[in-house]
Amino acid sequence: MIMKSRRAEQVLQAASFTNEYGYQYVCIDNACAAVELAEQDAEKRMREKAHKIVKEMMMTISKGNTPQKMADEFIQKLNER
Repeated sequence: MIMKSRRAEQVLQAASFTNEYGYQYVCIDNACAAVELAEQDAEKRMREKAHKIVKEMMMTISKGNTPQKMADEFIQKLNER
């Protein structure tokens, strides 16, 4: 199994077992924990991507450290939910 979230993949690998027919099973609690980790990791990747995009967009209209500050402020506002 290949996942973008290494943490979720580790939880699933550690908590799963395969029967004699090759079917893989995992406890529902561990599956839920893996889903939570995958969601957290996906959200982190999206925030990093958003930061990069905002910074790049701001660099077209401003110079110096202003683009970095604007991108940082954008992510800070995003985190304030």
